[in-house]
Amino acid sequence: MVAEYITLDLLAAQLSEIKHQHFSGRILLKSSLGQEWCLYLYLGRILYATGGSHPIRRWVRNSTISGVDVSTAEDLQVRIKALTNISALTPAEIDSCWEYYLLVNWAHQSRISRNGLIKQIQATIVEVLFDIVRAEKVSYEQIAQQQLSPQLTLIDIDRALDLAVQQQQQWQQAGLEDISPDRSIEIVDASAFQRIVSPATYQALRFTLNGKQSIREIAATTNKAPAIIGKSFRAHLQSEMLRLVDLPDHLSPIDPDKNGFVAPLVICIDDSPFVCDRLEQIFQQAGYQFISVMDSLKAIPIVVAKKPQLIFLDLVMPNANGYEICSRLRKISTFKHTPILILTGNDGTIDRVRAKVVGATDFLTKPVQSETVLNIAEKYLNNLSVK
Repeated sequence: MVAEYITLDLLAAQLSEIKHQHFSGRILLKSSLGQEWCLYLYLGRILYATGGSHPIRRWVRNSTISGVDVSTAEDLQVRIKALTNISALTPAEIDSCWEYYLLVNWAHQSRISRNGLIKQIQATIVEVLFDIVRAEKVSYEQIAQQQLSPQLTLIDIDRALDLAVQQQQQWQQAGLEDISPDRSIEIVDASAFQRIVSPATYQALRFTLNGKQSIREIAATTNKAPAIIGKSFRAHLQSEMLRLVDLPDHLSPIDPDKNGFVAPLVICIDDSPFVCDRLEQIFQQAGYQFISVMDSLKAIPIVVAKKPQLIFLDLVMPNANGYEICSRLRKISTFKHTPILILTGNDGTIDRVRAKVVGATDFLTKPVQSETVLNIAEKYLNNLSVK
């Protein structure tokens, strides 16, 4: 089913309308790049928002800003469980919106102040709306259902959207429209960069520009707007002393075993509609989740956002070929061991050697056969579960 996308102006009008209708429930939004967001409403005002490419990083960052230290990626799960007693949440609360109910838990235990609670929720909602605004066109689905309870605070939709649009305009004015604030910055040419900054500045920046913090996280640490951080390094990015790095989200603090079985996600990156449709049919019938990406330029952000357990990748595509995509994915820590299976109509030795050099796991010759595809998928998914 093809999603129908609406413009920002239509989205603003729709949100304004549900405000006047005093709607309670959820608004689900999806971009053409595969990102998804959810707005939770009560009587036409926003209770909470989540989704996007970095929901856990956002939650950690905004929790820290609001006065609750949930630590860094390395010990995130242990510290969150210690701080929040996450096991006290019911399965219904976890399935509904665990981030919100952790805040409810903190509020009951007086671990977060009233001002800190409102600050975190407002910042989260505006950030989600900012990402939706950047997407320009999104699909929209309104679902009337039982709302989140209790209502910690209620945020005006029009006001929150206005703030998000203002931030987006600042981002564009800084010349950053093609850069995601969820990406990281890394020093590439240290000697050249040292020549244009003072020794003290370089010593400070070499720990900040390490490819491990997003632009938003750097902004939060330095108490500056993300647009200011991005603008300050934009010229150096163009000079190739620095580079942008795709940054995965933190692992969720929720124990997946408590949420039941989740089918593995398979992504196919191939510009052939026939191949994508065929693989979709094979995997969905076998009970897998499946996403196809036919635009190679959109492949990396979709994979980073969705975090598949298995990737099928065509070698020959316009704009960005399979070698380039595979090489970039292997540089992201989350995908260092993700099986990447090359789809090719040319079973040549040179292609195999080159693909192995950039980190491909295995080859699959076109046309794809159902039994062969499922056997190779099961083989590598089983290897992952053993690890």
